[in-house]
Amino acid sequence: MVAPFLQSNAVNQLRWINTVSSALLLVGMTTAWIIFAPMQFGGQVAYVIVNGNSMEPLYQQGDLVIVHRAAEYQLGDIITYRHPDIGPVIHRIIGLQGDNYLLKGDHNSWTDSFLPNKANIVGKAWIHIPAVGKVFGYLRNPWILSILAASIGAVFLFTVLPTPSVNSRHRGRRVRKVQQPFMKTISEKMDNWLFVLVVTALAALGLGLAAFTHPVTRIVMKDIRYTQGGVYNYSSPQGGYHNIYDPNGLKAGDPVFRQLINKVNIQFDYKIVSDNPIVAQGTGRLIAEMSAVDGWRQNIELQPDTPFRGSSTSVSGTIDLDKIQAILDNLQNQTGIQRQSYTILVTPQISVQGQIGNQAFVDEFSPKLQFQIDPFEMQLIQLDPSGPNPLSPIKDRLLKWPVPEPNKLSFLGLPLEVLAMRWVSVVVFVLSLGSLIGLGIPAYRVIRAEGETARIQRKYGTNLINISKGLPGRNERVKDVGSIDELAKLADKDGRPILHMIKGQNHIFFVQDTTVVYRYTVAEKEKELSA
Repeated sequence: MVAPFLQSNAVNQLRWINTVSSALLLVGMTTAWIIFAPMQFGGQVAYVIVNGNSMEPLYQQGDLVIVHRAAEYQLGDIITYRHPDIGPVIHRIIGLQGDNYLLKGDHNSWTDSFLPNKANIVGKAWIHIPAVGKVFGYLRNPWILSILAASIGAVFLFTVLPTPSVNSRHRGRRVRKVQQPFMKTISEKMDNWLFVLVVTALAALGLGLAAFTHPVTRIVMKDIRYTQGGVYNYSSPQGGYHNIYDPNGLKAGDPVFRQLINKVNIQFDYKIVSDNPIVAQGTGRLIAEMSAVDGWRQNIELQPDTPFRGSSTSVSGTIDLDKIQAILDNLQNQTGIQRQSYTILVTPQISVQGQIGNQAFVDEFSPKLQFQIDPFEMQLIQLDPSGPNPLSPIKDRLLKWPVPEPNKLSFLGLPLEVLAMRWVSVVVFVLSLGSLIGLGIPAYRVIRAEGETARIQRKYGTNLINISKGLPGRNERVKDVGSIDELAKLADKDGRPILHMIKGQNHIFFVQDTTVVYRYTVAEKEKELSA
């Protein structure tokens, strides 16, 4: 005799609901872990409890701030960074200094002394939950943590445990059930396959939701480094003075003795270098500024603005010490102020623009060379003896270059490209959905081919008890009803079960009242199926 593919509507509905609920719970917990997993466990977020008033009124002491990693951090972002002495600090970015960030607490009147770079940053503020941080203080108690973990585990366990079927509660009763081998296999494996397919489909749906809500490409700021530098040289056109200077004569760094030399040629060779191709042009100028300690100053142009093309140029000129002395004598005669020494500041003024890589740039370079001049000599002054060589000035620069690149999302600690995630999610979801449909086709076919008895068992299976004999008794009055639905209403009225007995080719359903047995008979010849 044929037993229905789905034993009863309510039982199987409960099984399917339980399976789908378990799948939803599993996917939901996995998704929550992926989104909120701490960085210590390979996640993308950190949980910061505010301890102090530096970010008031936005953040109060005891607030919880969830921060997440970001590809770029901008002015105005609130970030958490690791201070080498005091640990995590949550403040706002107010400026950039090269690769480092200048930060300040909203409540503070001063800026942070430590300037973190990207490697020191934990993440950017994402979710703010007031006062919740105080609760975390209590949760650090081992006993409370243990109880919480046990409660979560129990909820998960009771959710995923299979629900016992109705017939398992009536093991003492004889139940007649015969299935086709193919249908039996599908029935036994249905829950497992359903669980796997639902989990897979939901995971693909979540993956697709994340992938399709993020752009395929993103703009990242790449660092383009370049260096401006130069070399000063000065010499005398008047000869070597072998007895005073070395055989090569006056060279950069030597003092200029005025009784021997009254003219000094100064040249500055400029160059800009980078690992990226450079296309540049600009202008170069050389000036000498005389000044006194009281603020008096006067410029002498050694070379006017001269255009150049390429990544290098030279500017040069001649300092005529006799002309300079005439200017100083005139100053002293007219003011009556006699000074022992003055300052001469030689400054090349290089203005350059162009492209480095694919990024346009505009920059200037004006390193100063300072001399002190008195009636006897002009000598080079190095303001900071421990600093860089003033004859070889150098300046490192940084350009931010917007570059499109494939957007990536972190999944279980692994960076995955959004485009690949889109394809994977679509393909997996379609395959899972197709498999779910394919899994339901055999059940649908059996349901369509089943007789009235099978439909009754599928619809009212939770109230059915299969018996082999015993009802109705001789002293009980039997009353036939017109449909199984009427019989079910009578059963529901007093909470009684529906008894099912096979007698010959008839399936007889009973509901026993106090003095009456209500009966519904199905005269149906079931198809014989071989095992």
